[in-house]
Amino acid sequence: MSGESYANFKVYLELSRRAELGSDSSVNRIPLFVDNISINTSKTVANIGVPFSGAIRGEATSLAFDMGMAQKTISLSGYLLGQQIKKEKDSGEIKSVNLTSYELAQLIHSYVDSSSFQRDQNLNKLIILMPSRADHNFDYHDSDATNATKDISELKEITFTWKNRGYDNDFATIGSNKKYFTPYDNTENSSIGIGGFIRSFGTTFSGADFPSVPFTLEFEEAVVIADSFLD
Repeated sequence: MSGESYANFKVYLELSRRAELGSDSSVNRIPLFVDNISINTSKTVANIGVPFSGAIRGEATSLAFDMGMAQKTISLSGYLLGQQIKKEKDSGEIKSVNLTSYELAQLIHSYVDSSSFQRDQNLNKLIILMPSRADHNFDYHDSDATNATKDISELKEITFTWKNRGYDNDFATIGSNKKYFTPYDNTENSSIGIGGFIRSFGTTFSGADFPSVPFTLEFEEAVVIADSFLD
């Protein structure tokens, strides 16, 4: 990486404190320059063999109990760049400072090392923006039929989640999933993202990549006990 700026960030880490403070979209967030995202969903299903089924039927049979459980992880890799960080605490004062890529690496390592009870250090949300054509009801956004053929670079963006569109969600009647498929507009209401915790964060200080710092990060989706279950 030859420069220390990147204008079109699509991935952000968010601090717990932002749930209370931070009307500016850049406050209490760390933008990441990511060049690879790996998303994994591992379904947990109890699969039990039926005794003597092979002897009686000539074919063994198993019973699977789908209890609606899955482990969801996101692995990221990319580069940390020198950039501006904005922090806000209870006082209402916003501190804005330019950090080098090395300082940013140290900052994130210190945050990952902290407790989920430290709201000014706990990175508890991951926001990934992705292009989208259809809303929660499988209709084109804004009823605009041109969304069907627009170049992907011209489409509006939504945040990645594991939510189902409302059209498919007849059985789950609690709440509405409309907001999860509403185009991102740089406001708090559209900054839904994925709640959870960082399982691991790794960086490499390499002269070949100077002044950027390559990083890897693994994030797990979860409702962390220190968080509000109603967020």
